[in-house]
Parts: sequence; C-alpha cells; structure tokens
Amino acid sequence: MSKKQRKDKRGTKSRPVKIKGGKSSVVTPTPAKADDSSSLIVFDKKTKLFLLILLTSYFALSLLKVHTSSIANWDVMFGKPVPQSVLLGKPRFIRMDEWMVGTPAILSQYALGMPVRNDTLGGWTTPLVWGLPVKDVSAILRPAIWSYFIFDVERAFAFAWNFKIFTFLISTFLTLMLLTRNSFTLSVSGAFFIFFSGGVQWWSYSIADYMLYLNGIFISLIYIMYSKKRWPLILAGITLLLSAYGFIFNLYPPFQVPLVHLYFLIFVGYLLKQKDLLSIKQDVLAKTIVIIVVVLIFTLFAYHYYTLVKDTYAMILNTVYPGRRVSTGGDLVSGKFFAEFFGIFMSNTHCPKQWVNICEASGFIMFFPIVFYGMVYDYVKTRRVDPLLISLSAFIVASLIYLLIGFPTVLSKVTLMSMSPSRRFLPILGAGNCILLICYLSTRQTQTSADRFSWIEFGILATAIIVFARVVITHINTATQNFFSSTEINTVTILILTSYLLIRYRQHRFATPALYVLLMAIAVSNATVNPFTIGLSSILDNPLAKTTRQIHKQDPKARWALFGNTRITNVLKANGFSLLNCVKMVPVSDDMRVLDPTGDYYPVYNRYAWITLDTYIDGKDTVTMGNKYQDAYTISMDPCSPRLKQLAVKYLVFTEPPKDAAVRCMTKLAETSGIFVYKRNDE
Repeated sequence: MSKKQRKDKRGTKSRPVKIKGGKSSVVTPTPAKADDSSSLIVFDKKTKLFLLILLTSYFALSLLKVHTSSIANWDVMFGKPVPQSVLLGKPRFIRMDEWMVGTPAILSQYALGMPVRNDTLGGWTTPLVWGLPVKDVSAILRPAIWSYFIFDVERAFAFAWNFKIFTFLISTFLTLMLLTRNSFTLSVSGAFFIFFSGGVQWWSYSIADYMLYLNGIFISLIYIMYSKKRWPLILAGITLLLSAYGFIFNLYPPFQVPLVHLYFLIFVGYLLKQKDLLSIKQDVLAKTIVIIVVVLIFTLFAYHYYTLVKDTYAMILNTVYPGRRVSTGGDLVSGKFFAEFFGIFMSNTHCPKQWVNICEASGFIMFFPIVFYGMVYDYVKTRRVDPLLISLSAFIVASLIYLLIGFPTVLSKVTLMSMSPSRRFLPILGAGNCILLICYLSTRQTQTSADRFSWIEFGILATAIIVFARVVITHINTATQNFFSSTEINTVTILILTSYLLIRYRQHRFATPALYVLLMAIAVSNATVNPFTIGLSSILDNPLAKTTRQIHKQDPKARWALFGNTRITNVLKANGFSLLNCVKMVPVSDDMRVLDPTGDYYPVYNRYAWITLDTYIDGKDTVTMGNKYQDAYTISMDPCSPRLKQLAVKYLVFTEPPKDAAVRCMTKLAETSGIFVYKRNDE
C-alpha cells in the first residue's frame, strides 16, 4: 500500500446516516485529512461567521458601554422610576448581590487604583479573594479584567461584564461542536438554550462564569491530545493556562466542585468515545513540552496567589458565616425538583415563598428521564452504547443520589461534595442534564437499526409521561401550597409531554427542529431578565455621589461612616471612599478591636456581613452589637463617640434627619435627596 493510500485510509470518516421511513441508508464516506487539526472542530464558513458575529457584538456593545447589569436600580432608589440609562428591559431589584454589592465593589477598586488590600471591602486581601480587578502580576492571566487597565471605568466595566456572556457562548458552542461531532445547528441552539435558562439568567451568569473556564480547559486539553499542527497546539496551551487560572481565581466551591465532577466525566466519556490512541501518541514530545510549560507557569502564578490569600481564606473559614459549611446532601427543598418547567410562570414578584425568591427558584429544565428511556431503547435495538452518554448519565445518577438521599459523611468529604449544599448542586445537575440532552440528540443520525414507528409504544409512552408529569406536578403544588393554577398545571403537563415525545422520536423528520423551536420558546421567556443598560451613571452620577464626591476630592484620605440605611453605603463605596461600615467580606480586625476591645461581640461580627450603624446615646459611650440575619449585624453607638475619632472617621452620613444630640459634635455640610452629610468638629 502506498503512503498516499495509507493516509487516505486512516483519514476516512463516515458521513451521517440518513433515515427515512424508519429505514437506514449509509452514505458513501468522504475522506478527511488526518493531519489537519481542524478535523476536531470544523471551522467552515458558517462556524467562522457565527464566531465573528459574537466577537463583533462583544466589542461593539462594550465600546458603546452597553451591558446587562441591573445597576440602574440606583436611579429607582433615588426617585427615578424610569432610569434613562436602561435601553431595553428593566433592572431587577432582586439581583442585589450584583448591583448593590458586587458592582460597587468593582468600582471601588477602580477608583482606588485597584489595590490588593481594600479595607472598605473587608480585611486582608479581600479584593483578590472576591475576584475583583487588582494591580498585581496575577492580572496577566485574567483576561476578564484586562479592560480595567485600558479603558475608562464605564467601558472597562462593559468589557468585563460582557466577557462572561460572549466567552460563555463561544466556549459552550465550541465544546458542543466537539461533543456533537460538529453539529452546527445543535451546538448553536444548545449554547443559547443553556445561556437563557433561568439558572444562568437569574444568577447574573454566575454559573456561566465558571462553565466558560471549564469549557476552555476541556477544549484545550482535547486539542493538545489530538492536534497535529504547531499553532493550534500552542494556542491550546495558552487557553489551558488562562482557563485553569481563571477558574480557581474566584473561588466559590458550591458551584465549582460539582462542575469539576461534571466536566471530568465529560472528558472521560469523550476520550472513550474517540478511541483514537494513535493520534494521542503522535507528536508526543511537542505535546509534553506544552503541558510542562503550562504546568510550570500555572504553578508559579498559583503559588503567588496562595501566598497573598492564604491568611484571608484561613480567616473566612473560621467565620460564623460562611465559615466551614459541610453538607452531605439529601436536604433539597421539597417540590424544587422538576420545578423549572414552571419558570415561564414565575417572576421576581411572583414566586413560591417556600423557594425564597426567583433566583433560588430558577434552574434548568430536566430532560434526563426521557433521555434515559431513549438510551435503553436504543441499546435494546442496536446493542451499542455511547461512552459519552454513559459518562453523563453516571453524573446524573450520582447527583440524584446526593440530592435526594445524601452521601455518607466520608464520601462527601472525599469527593469534596461537602462544600456544595443541595440547593447549589441542583442547578449544576440541571446544566449536566442539558448537555446530556444535546449529546443524545446528536446521535439521531447514526442509528442503523430499523426503528419503525409504533402506535402501541407511542400510546404507552405518552400515558406514562402524563402520569409522571401529574405525579411530579402534584408534589410541587402541594409543597408550594397550591401556588400554581390549574391552567398553569395543564400547560406544564403539555410542555413535558410534547418535549419528551419529540426527544424520544428525534430521528423522525421535523421532530428535532420542532423541539428546537419549543425549547427556545421556553427559554426566550428569560431573555428579558437582565436589562440592556448603557454606562454607570445611575451610581456614579446620582445626587449623593455628586454631593459627596466634591468633599472627597478635597479630602481623599478621610474616612466616612453612615448611620441608617446601610444600602446607601454602596454609593459611597463605588466612588472610592474609605468606609467604616458597609458590606465587608472579611471582618476588619483593627476596627473591631476599637469598637469591641473585650471581644464580647466577636460571634456577632465574625462573618461576611452588611454592617449597619444605629444611633444610641446614653452618655457612657456604650457600644452594642446584634444580628438578626446570618449575613448582617448592627452596631449601636453614639455618632459623637471618641471611638470614631480613634478610627479616623471624619465625615458622617445620615439617611434620616438626625436628632440634635446625635450631631452635637458636627457641622452640617450638605443635604440631598433626604440624606444629610456632616463633618466632625474634632477632626
């Protein structure tokens, strides 16, 4: 056999099998170049065009300062019911963790020059632990924050915010292209369906933020193992380095631990499905060098990061909240399982109280029961199994055991699942279930058995689905005290029945396109969750910000404190003020030693918390502390206390008209929007 013949034989790939009328017909195979790394992901015209559209949209929207943060809620809080910065949709008040806490923290970092330590946000190296932009060598491996070193704050924020959206869409699309063997339509639809699921949208893309890095790790590892060209290999090494570092930099184990398990099984299933050990062995020296270089650089940066944050993490782990939370599973909120089908009927103002709020209630629609049935049916007909589907199914089954029954304590700790309580694990199970569905749908063109339509099977299956749906829905409605109406129950029953049947009969003409339309119609209800907003004027240019900024410019090193509504502290924080009280991720020990020299209130303030200052005057300079919530506490004290002078507090803000006794030691500087600004006379 000639060299050319050997090459053609090795590179031959079968084209999809077309099925008509329940019978299969094999199309003549076409050759594919074995030494072409693009055979992993085929970057044809439509793929390149899709990626170009996403990249162009990313840069265009970011340069125009357009993002989907709910930051415009600050306009609403200051008396503007219709924020001018919102182009489409409306800001969601429920996303307080984002617009009231997270975004002001980012702006605080930018205003202060991105320091590694910022006591306004918390003690020690809180900005690093919080994953905020910092001027540190670690920023080299964090493309998500590069914009803060290049642009003004509004464009920098837009670039960083939109990075999560478009990098997720691109990386998920490419991951699905690998998993579905270049099914373009399915990969595009799958990427958008996952992105528009409630579990991504209502959490301001938190899950997507971790998934995009794991997508990058998966894609880069596959290319390092199978690529036969130098530049794709180098690019894969760079992607692996950035993705691995980006994933660990902003730690949140409740999401990260189950996601690592999910992607590990995806990786194993993909390798078993490929069965291509020969390609892995080729150019092994070059591949080994790339891996070694990546590991060395990663180790250096990871060690640098560790030296900066080890004390901060030690402190966090010993707080009352979040502390060392340990879970063994089995404690999922009643009625929450399979509730995502009701997502189209829920909103931030209409949600079962048993599920706390719309964010906690949101997740991913569950399809695994019908996929499991389809997998068993296909195996009976073909006696073949798909290793990727088996790996994903193993994750689903293990997850179900953890959520519904629980793991032994030892197993929970060994697998690190102890760090992920059931309510945080559930949406990750949902995401894995969606990937399972997409991979299952991609097998529809490779069925070789005669799969004739059977009305008997159809009738039995449809009846079983209806019974299953009714049992599940009855449980959900009982758990939520009949929150959902009969019309909503009937609609969800029809949705489950229709979607499940379309999945089962995916190989029939029009079934999969119809399923695409149905699922996207369900997901599109979440497309308006996050508003299109331009700029950050709502927080940077509101009345209080303008008034206090002038004082701050003349006295930039002075410290501030706020008595009253602690939410308003975030306006001052965003403008770079040094604040005694606000949301602090880690307690500031130096401050607490002044306010509580005996340590009596240590259990109160040893936590991540919203800190409220309340006026309490007894002539004895008494300071008391108490908390009603696990993430908040109140300090009651005299605004004229000498302790505030000791803490270098010079300016005080009151969100309600202060009594004369509370400001006896101060001079009034300004009043705006019902908020009063004073300066201590003894400073």
